[in-house]
This record gives sequence, structure tokens and C-alpha cells, in this order.
Amino acid sequence: MDLKKFNKLLIVSLLLTLIACSEKPANSTLDDNVNSGLNSIEFANTIPSTANRDKLPNTSAGGVSLGLYNDKGVIEKDFNFNYNADEKINKFISIGNFINTDRVYKIILLIDYKQAKFSVDNREPEEDFTLEVKAGESVEIPFQLPNLDRGLHDILFVIIKSPENKSFDEEYRKKTDMNHLLFLRFSTVIQEETVNEQIKYNEYGTIENNSMLDGLLVTKNNDLKRWLTQNVASHDILNYYIRVGNNSNKQLKRYAVVNLFDWKQVDVIDDRKIVYFEVSKDNLVKLNSGFTINEDSGTYDLTTLLIHNPYQKLDIYNRDVETGIRVGVKVN
Repeated sequence: MDLKKFNKLLIVSLLLTLIACSEKPANSTLDDNVNSGLNSIEFANTIPSTANRDKLPNTSAGGVSLGLYNDKGVIEKDFNFNYNADEKINKFISIGNFINTDRVYKIILLIDYKQAKFSVDNREPEEDFTLEVKAGESVEIPFQLPNLDRGLHDILFVIIKSPENKSFDEEYRKKTDMNHLLFLRFSTVIQEETVNEQIKYNEYGTIENNSMLDGLLVTKNNDLKRWLTQNVASHDILNYYIRVGNNSNKQLKRYAVVNLFDWKQVDVIDDRKIVYFEVSKDNLVKLNSGFTINEDSGTYDLTTLLIHNPYQKLDIYNRDVETGIRVGVKVN
């Protein structure tokens, strides 16, 4: 294959995340607060629609496309950006909803693995942005990052599909395994490549010589049973287990671990909202995680993120982010 054509296909395939649509279960519970709190998608800052460009042929069969564009409407082919200290970081997220039904999406931002506010279309900065995208259409969302200190920063947008669906049905929860979130991740260098954070790997958790796992597994008990739903009381501590393994051909893997409860960052352990793991080949790290439930009665979503290669200049090979099942937590 011609190298130029190969590179073009590679870039397009990486920037477009195609995910098959699954129907909502008949007994799904919808959170009306999400639908009533939709943000306006009438933007002052615009670029040409991405609906008919940068798409792979099978998007016509259904799926979601996700892309990062600059303020001139050109798709970004790199994943690390250099800025001066006084420069504003303005770009566009494109979400293409190429399925046969309208869908709600919620966007949150992690900067250096901590949840942060961001501005959409020069509006007041918020911790999330929730919008509805019509069937077969795309939306180009102008955003601005907050001012960043000098150094290297990891920028991760998490896009939640159907955040209003609070079904406690276990079949629905099974369907969320690894496919209920989209990720848009890039790095920025402000003046210099210094990492400002002092990272301590394996400060928490126990290391086991075990090759049964590559990546993330979250369970309620100290076993390997899939965790789908949980009933708790308000002000209880919700305890569970996070396992991260390395049975790949890499001798060492490094990760950042983050917990989201109803799309807000919560503690992983003690008062730590981020923990870092360093896992040698054919080993795993096991952590007994937990946090206090401070919510009223209702159904909430719990999700753990496993972010590969923390504090690296990002390219097409090292931007992986994993998640597991969207665990339903019912507070009584």
C-alpha cells in the first residue's frame, strides 16, 4: 500500500471510535435531571460540520465518531501540542452520532488525572457539558482549557453515552462493559517538558505474581466475579477491589487509576483521588478501594478508569484508557 494512503487511513481509524448501538432495556430508568439540564449547542464559535468527512465506510451501519479539530476546522493529526505560557488552548471536539436514535452525551475533563472545569464556547467554566445529538448528525463543540502551569500535562476528555440511563437491570449493566465511554486524550507542553507532580508508584495495593490478567478488573469481593449492581445506605463506605495486571509482552507497564461516581471524581483510597501502579510482566496489583457515599436516595453509576502511560508525551501508540462495567449503585 502507498505509504501516504496508509498514514491517512491510520489517522482516520484512530480518530474515529466506532461503537455499535445497543437498544435500551425495556425496564430502563431515565434520569430526568439530565434531559432537563441539557446545554445549548447553538455555538458562536463554529467550524464546518464533520458529518460527511473523516468517516470510515462502515459508519453508515451505525456507530459513533469522535475527533479533535483545531480552531480552523482541520483535524488534528498529532496528540502532543506545544504552547507558550500565555497562549490559550482552544479546540473543537466532534461527536458524530451515526446511529438511528437521538442520544445524550455528557463530557467531563481530567487534567493530569484530576477532574477540572472547562469552558465551552466562551461560556462560564463548568465541570461537565451535557448535550443531545440527533440521529445521524454530528456536533462540533468549541472548548477552552483553563490556564496551565509550565510543564507537561495530560489532557483527557471522557464522553459518557446515555448518562440519563440509570437502569438497575443486570443485562443492561453487562452491555456497558468496555463500551459506555469514549475517550479523547492528548498532551500539552507549556514552555518545558517538566513533570510537576511527584509520582509514587505502588504506594498502595499489593503485588502478586499472577499472569491471569492484562489490564483492569473491578469486583465487589475478593474474587473474580463480575460486579454489576450494589445496594448501599447513605453515608456507608462502599468497598471493592481493583486489580491491574500485565500479562503482555511488555516487561513493565505504568498506570494512573481514577474513580468516578456519577461522573464526579471520588477517592480511590484514603483521601487519594489518584493512585499510580507500576506492574511488571506476569504480575498484578490488587487494591482494596473505597469511599463514603454522600448522596441521597437514588441510582448512581460507578466507573473506574485505568489510564496508561501517565505523564508521557502522547502519540498514536501510548494513549490507551480502559474502563470496565458501569456498576449501578442504588442508595437507599
